[in-house]
Amino acid sequence: MIPIAREFETVQGFDVEKVAQLYGATEIVTLRSGDFLFREGDEGDALYIVKRGTVRIMNGSIVYETVRAGGIVGEMGMPRSASVIAATPAELIRIDVPKFLALVTSAPDFALTVMGVMARRIRVMNWRYRPAPPS
Repeated sequence: MIPIAREFETVQGFDVEKVAQLYGATEIVTLRSGDFLFREGDEGDALYIVKRGTVRIMNGSIVYETVRAGGIVGEMGMPRSASVIAATPAELIRIDVPKFLALVTSAPDFALTVMGVMARRIRVMNWRYRPAPPS
């Protein structure tokens, strides 16, 4: 599955990582395979762009999504609605609230990308966990 952020990059010429770097998102978080970025229920103060590697969005043993370089995680805020764990060694760009607001102001496409990711994830969860129709 290709993250929406990658689709924007391909279709719109929008490079999420480059925009983040241009606007000062210089904090890099490094994870080893099996390390948690955050856990369900944690307070959230940032979103993350996967720079390198693969992470999984999970709840218990259920994997909701695998996110590769160019994808984002942590966009749904506080408290965290799922855990994110590194499936491979990974580097992520941390974008805190002030940097996020600067990005949204300076690069409205960034806000559209984040909203697209959120909408797609909610749609998938609604579809995946929709009650079966009555027989």
